Amino acid sequence: MERQARRYSLCSSLLGATIMLLAPGTCFSHGVAGKRFFPTTLTIEDPFVSDELSFVVEHIKDPHGKETELELEIQKRLSPDLSIGFGTAYRTIKPSGGHHGEEGEDEESAGTVYGFSNPTFSLRYQFLRDAVRELAGTLALDIEAGGVGAKRVEALSGTTLTPALQIGKGFGDLPEWAGWFKPVAVTGSLGFNFLLSNRGEAEGAQNSLAWGTTVMYSIPYLQSFVKDVGIPWPFSRLIPIVEFNGETLLTGHGSGETTAFANPGLIWAGKYIQLAVEAKIPLNDVSGRNVGILGMIHFFLDDIAPDIFTWTPFHGVLGPTQR
Repeated sequence: MERQARRYSLCSSLLGATIMLLAPGTCFSHGVAGKRFFPTTLTIEDPFVSDELSFVVEHIKDPHGKETELELEIQKRLSPDLSIGFGTAYRTIKPSGGHHGEEGEDEESAGTVYGFSNPTFSLRYQFLRDAVRELAGTLALDIEAGGVGAKRVEALSGTTLTPALQIGKGFGDLPEWAGWFKPVAVTGSLGFNFLLSNRGEAEGAQNSLAWGTTVMYSIPYLQSFVKDVGIPWPFSRLIPIVEFNGETLLTGHGSGETTAFANPGLIWAGKYIQLAVEAKIPLNDVSGRNVGILGMIHFFLDDIAPDIFTWTPFHGVLGPTQR
């Protein structure tokens, strides 16, 4: 009886926490410029600094085999406009090839490898937040520490620096006759992957240009600021989105070659948590011929426990991201 009581208590606690996280809130306080809430996206960085935690799962079969990746990323504000971050990923790679039949399957299974990729450290500075134009901009610097991850999952020995620019724009400032277009928002990212070590070149890594853009339609914005069309909760928190991302090689073998993907999906954003799922569709032969899938669970730490997660050594407790 005591064991059953403990189990019941644990289940009740988990259910209560889930209800608290998913329950309707009165407002969004993460990634806000004026009336516009910019959700955290799966492949393109959003143009905001915040206190947040993300888990992303990606699975796709590319020309080299099947890959599954579980990513973790955490970001912590040091001031209202400056944050640091840490990210890593655990990868599973199952190479394609082998012979047909049982023998071929054994060879392919034996080739499956697991391991962590190189960790990434980031510094982000938000230089622009225009409430009237629903405009935001951030400068970022990512440092992928070479030689830390497992080479068997293609972690490079060389360190990579990636300076990047991220911009977001909502269209709530359109004239009244264009009301149905006001829920539209776009974001974009442009970064340069620069290798600091020639060892990376020996492993086939090259300098490259990383780019991406998103187009989204916010149902919460539609119902709150354009017209309440009666969409009930939880569907009233949905944001249909399409992300386009790619990478163009700038040096070495294959210079000029581009991989590109379109990622249509849905984001559900609550006050404390965000859920998302997208398809990953290759746009050219270099990118592969198979559709992958992306999933994300994202926690707004600055809303869940602002007194804990938004503390800073020089600015005190910042509170939720909105200001």
